[in-house]
Amino acid sequence: MEIEEVPFSQLIATVVDNRGRSCPTTDHGLPLIATNCIRNDQLYPTYETVRYVSRDTYLTWFRDHPKPGDILFVNKATPGRVCLVPDPIDFCIAQDMVAIRADQKKVYPKYLFAALRSSAVQERIRQMHVGTLIPHFKKGDFDKLPIPLPARSDQVFIGDVYFDLSARIDLNRHMSETLGAIAQALFKSWFVDFEPICAKAKGRDVGLPNTLADLFADSFEDSELGQLPSGWRVGRLDDVLVLQRGFDLPAPSRAHGSYPVIAASGPSGHHNEFRVRGPGVATGRSGVLGSVFFVHDDFWPLNTTLWVKEFKQSTPAYAFHLLRNLDFGIFNAGSAVPTLNRNHVHNLPTVIPPIELVHAFDRIVFPFMQRQRNNEQESESLAALRDALLIKLISGELRVNNAQCS
Repeated sequence: MEIEEVPFSQLIATVVDNRGRSCPTTDHGLPLIATNCIRNDQLYPTYETVRYVSRDTYLTWFRDHPKPGDILFVNKATPGRVCLVPDPIDFCIAQDMVAIRADQKKVYPKYLFAALRSSAVQERIRQMHVGTLIPHFKKGDFDKLPIPLPARSDQVFIGDVYFDLSARIDLNRHMSETLGAIAQALFKSWFVDFEPICAKAKGRDVGLPNTLADLFADSFEDSELGQLPSGWRVGRLDDVLVLQRGFDLPAPSRAHGSYPVIAASGPSGHHNEFRVRGPGVATGRSGVLGSVFFVHDDFWPLNTTLWVKEFKQSTPAYAFHLLRNLDFGIFNAGSAVPTLNRNHVHNLPTVIPPIELVHAFDRIVFPFMQRQRNNEQESESLAALRDALLIKLISGELRVNNAQCS
């Protein structure tokens, strides 16, 4: 049985469209999200390089505001990207996107969201603007976009499954972000701000188990870098770890294989061989500086990276956070294509804590990193399952009754 297709415009109760001109902004206030905050791999908008509006602007400048459950739809540059509006709402929207409120008498809102995210509808949106310099998708285009519309019960099933799987993926991401923030905060507390040493020096409780608290000094001494915990020393980065330039690998060789390929900007395909045993750490050497990557598996670092060849007074987890705390911006001045010279990095002065403390940090943080990896792998599997199911259910290739029974 073929599934009916209905113009997008006929499934909409309200469109919140806030003018095609720039909104007055301030340095603080309510976030004003832009199109870069709308991504098809996330359930709700992100806050990336947001601006802000005053309370007065929020109340008087806008024609209307989204409500929880509305669908944010990008109209310009990347038309067709959609996210849901959360509850509560802590942002407002202006130009280049609209908020769609589904007509619940005609369509289940979560199904409409899933349908707009489907590869079939996304391809239809893309084909309507192939060849344009800056793609636009105006409200007048909504009549031209057909949306598959199965029976209501099927809509509810498809919409709920898509939402629930997406929510689980979002939860995994938030959990991983929290674990990463905790690990970074712990590194800063122990190895940058020396908070446990400060507490012991003032006779306060460190707030750690005795076996761990005993690893921290209880006083400071002068050094060329200022006051350091007693027993710690100043060295160079290559006293802690040794960096090595990555290896050449033609782009066609990165398509398939069991081992990740790491470029200056991050993962860049897979290869059927590896050059470095994991877990390992790599950072951008050419083009992108300051991005640091922890790699659990054996991997191939490209020649645009530096990778840690030897962990001398460090562990992979400690080296990862140490490199993340370096100011790579000092190597970036006056160069069209910034490039790291590993000798310059090796010569950076570095505080070297007792190795027992480094290992204690690793025992706490490495399980966090493993959990982050597990979350990522689970999310990849869930996303693949979700998107495959969506294609088959919306097309009618897989009937909802069969999906419920399987």
